Amino acid sequence: MDLSFYPLTMEAVDQADAEALCLFVAADERPLTGLAGLADWRLCGRLSRMLRSGIVTGAGGEALLTPPGSRLSFKKLFVFGLGDAASEDELATRMAEALRKLAHAGVRDAALQLPARLPPERGVRTLMEGEGALARALVFAAEPARLVTLLSQSSGAPQVERRVVKVPSPPKASPPPRTTTHRTPPHGSPAGSTSAGTTPPSVQPVSPNSPRGAPPPPQRYVPPPPKEPGPGKKRR
Repeated sequence: MDLSFYPLTMEAVDQADAEALCLFVAADERPLTGLAGLADWRLCGRLSRMLRSGIVTGAGGEALLTPPGSRLSFKKLFVFGLGDAASEDELATRMAEALRKLAHAGVRDAALQLPARLPPERGVRTLMEGEGALARALVFAAEPARLVTLLSQSSGAPQVERRVVKVPSPPKASPPPRTTTHRTPPHGSPAGSTSAGTTPPSVQPVSPNSPRGAPPPPQRYVPPPPKEPGPGKKRR
């Protein structure tokens, strides 16, 4: 089995390459957290609306298959209910049921997060030894390196090649280049002159490598129409 661990970030979810995204939701999980919360944020609250409308309740044994749409890179989106399961055995049973349903749907390549209340050693063992064991699993965790170390030190976890996938953060956007602001002189005043008693506007220094701004639009002068002579006066 190919088992990879990804950080629980939106960048990692966007870069994950798997056929299906598998989400586990408990009956009392409101609002959604973990991987389900990230998927809900990417889908603009679509999963939360399903919870409010009753399409998804998180009841034990509940299973929903829905298209993820264009905002997620996965082809299929599964939501499995954990109910009110609190014990380790109950959570492992719910997870095993979900894996069997994935196998019945023909899914062998999935991304998921282990149920939060299930010990990671038991979760990985269920993931690998269940009837519907996946051929490839992408496991999201808040601290993937620590989880791999914990599994390696545990004697109960199956021996398998595990690796942590590091996802680089997106580069920070560089600030826009500074441009020079051109001021149009007041109407009737020559360029570069100021009226008496006024302070000339300050000019900010511009780097020689900075791109120049667009030149000011051309100014057009229209002379006033000639005045008509008054009564009793002759036009010269």
